[in-house]
Amino acid sequence: MKYFDREMEHIERWKGLRRDLFRNEEPCIQRIGMTMPTEAMEDQGVTTETLPAYTARLSHESAGTHEDDLLLNRKLIRWGHHTCLEAVQFIYYVTGVSKSLAGQWTRHRIGIGWTFRSTRYVKANKNMFIYPALEYLDSEDAVRAVYAAYEREHKHAMDVYEELQALGVRNQELRRLMPVGWATAAYVYVNARSLRHFFELRLEKSAEWEIRRLAYLMFEDAMKIAPSLFEDSIKESV
Repeated sequence: MKYFDREMEHIERWKGLRRDLFRNEEPCIQRIGMTMPTEAMEDQGVTTETLPAYTARLSHESAGTHEDDLLLNRKLIRWGHHTCLEAVQFIYYVTGVSKSLAGQWTRHRIGIGWTFRSTRYVKANKNMFIYPALEYLDSEDAVRAVYAAYEREHKHAMDVYEELQALGVRNQELRRLMPVGWATAAYVYVNARSLRHFFELRLEKSAEWEIRRLAYLMFEDAMKIAPSLFEDSIKESV
């Protein structure tokens, strides 16, 4: 099930025009790991999704079925008892996002961490670029003209990069040439409590388009694993 088809369709309205642009890269996420209960816990019916409620039951020394724990997850969230959500962590490999997005993303500091590709140690000769969505423009001719301008500047940045590289300039200085639309990749480690906070801020229509697009992708995946922990993040379109 897709929860933000309409919003994604709007953001990606010009995606087809970006397909053949110079070193264009589109966003992609891959979940590579998450918290799993031990075999003994699985034998008792505990799942990744029910870990928060299962551990929260200690406070009242209560017991319940799998369905009871799903219900308790929702109650805990409604009551604002979110500490137990830290029981679940997700690990994602994210590609096709810009350095501009990274600057926003790393403002989320609690319960989340990253390993980004280093621009100091990794040569950028084959680096990709993230082109703006321009979802607010209605003229295809205008969008093509804007993309042509971005494409021209990206090519120029790479030409100058390689020119200075041939003169012996090191990566740590060469990276200063790259625009904030330079593509990067990262592993992100985030618990369910922090991921909820990310969704609260970045699924909003007021969020900048690129990080909102990433939030949509991550939300769709998180809902496959633990819908009771995230379903209330769905908001009516403004």
